Amino acid sequence: MEKNLQESLIEAIQIMVDEAVKNTSYTSSHIGVVRGINGFACTVEIYGSETECKLMEHLQNVIKVGDIVVVQDLYNDNNKKFVQSKIGESTS
Repeated sequence: MEKNLQESLIEAIQIMVDEAVKNTSYTSSHIGVVRGINGFACTVEIYGSETECKLMEHLQNVIKVGDIVVVQDLYNDNNKKFVQSKIGESTS
């Protein structure tokens, strides 16, 4: 019976850990090329697909079409992305 209790406890702990990991938010960063700018909205090509991002105010006059940028996904859910920095210019 003690072994069943231990197994049940381990299973309960595993469930709690799985739920905690599932609810943990983290950011992710990706490198892309700017394809279009409209005010504070920016279209960036990442891994061959275009995605919409926000352009931070201090970068609005710095970023231009063709620039290589770092895009940060704030919650890693593809909903809140912004251009974090410029790291170069595209040669094509």
